[in-house]
Amino acid sequence: MKQLIPIFVATAWAVAVNAVGAGYSTEATMTRQPDKGTYEVVVRVAELVERNGKVTEKVISQPRLTSSPGVPASLYAGLQPGNRDYKKEPNVSVDVSWPEPGKRDFAVCTVSIKRGDQIVSKSKMQVAVEEK
Repeated sequence: MKQLIPIFVATAWAVAVNAVGAGYSTEATMTRQPDKGTYEVVVRVAELVERNGKVTEKVISQPRLTSSPGVPASLYAGLQPGNRDYKKEPNVSVDVSWPEPGKRDFAVCTVSIKRGDQIVSKSKMQVAVEEK
């Protein structure tokens, strides 16, 4: 008898505005790749910029990571604290987890945008996973 392993694709989109008025949009796609025994997470983070009265997106990061189910993963994209522009430029942290194979739980993706050590936007997406 063949076992059915559903492939889950989840996409989340969020817009956040911090106290100084800069806004960000965050998109995340989580895809289980059973043929490779992994899951892949692709994130797109853009800063919302107003030009000539219109709001446009300026992409600041497009992190992508792959891990195995049951193994959480993290990724950092941005300047290091020793850089003189660290507090001026946005940096992005992505934390993800996918349940162990055969377990019912949630796949979770958290995206944090910081300027220096101050969080200016945080988005969390979760999707129910049921693999057979």
